[in-house]
Amino acid sequence: MGLGGYLMWTAVAREVYNASGVRCLPIEQYENGMMKIIMSPIFKNNKHIIQEFNETENAFPLVLNSPHTNYCKQDTKERAIHRYDKHVIGQICEVYGITPNSLKCEMFFTNDEYHKVESLLASKKLNNEKFIIIEPHTKDGYTLNKTYPFKKWQSIADDISQHINVIQVGQKTEHVLNNCIDMTGKTSFREAALLISKSVLYVGSEGGLMHAANAVSTKSVIIITGFLHPDMTCYPDNVNIWVGKGHGPCGMKVICEKCRSECEEHDYNEVSSSVIECLEIKR
Repeated sequence: MGLGGYLMWTAVAREVYNASGVRCLPIEQYENGMMKIIMSPIFKNNKHIIQEFNETENAFPLVLNSPHTNYCKQDTKERAIHRYDKHVIGQICEVYGITPNSLKCEMFFTNDEYHKVESLLASKKLNNEKFIIIEPHTKDGYTLNKTYPFKKWQSIADDISQHINVIQVGQKTEHVLNNCIDMTGKTSFREAALLISKSVLYVGSEGGLMHAANAVSTKSVIIITGFLHPDMTCYPDNVNIWVGKGHGPCGMKVICEKCRSECEEHDYNEVSSSVIECLEIKR
């Protein structure tokens, strides 16, 4: 499970806690009867989640690898078939007999993390400046079909950087956008989330930082390819641009030519115009 998946579980943990008054213990269970407590930086300082288990404390077990809470209903080498009639957070809560009050993920930061991010912004003289965070890359280990063309991301960056500072975050990469302030490789995932919290908008593809932006209450403009349906993981308060609605959700893990052609044919101006509209900037 990726960090975005863990972030969605933080929303479930809050809803379970609110319904039961019991903190949650995230675990994985295996066929041999073994159980593993999941220690993740996403859960750090979370008041609804136990990371250091005390046997004297009552705990609600959240089985993260349970097939009952898995939105992927069938998974082969070629294709994943997902349930998307409701958001993943709602799907999981449904298993526990709960209707979520919100789809809000949660992260709780340390003083050291706040200091690190403030120092990063100070190094670029951005402490008192407005800026957007952008991440043009997606993880492709599971599927290549969530990728939006980098050349189009460059066009988006060129457009919006005329109006506001743009910071690129994510893992260190040779593919850094022009007209952006490069902070790739300079933050942990948690620090990137905290940096997003200080921005006026996050722009990226469906993925982990989208959930992080939700956790820190920053509005996003999100690109979704035909691989999945936006109702499954995206948040209604964001601007969700489904470029693959012509054929998606396909769930294809092997290269999907329809996903690729839809992204190649998509007008990137829909993204940059949405960003500028969110910022209430007139061309």
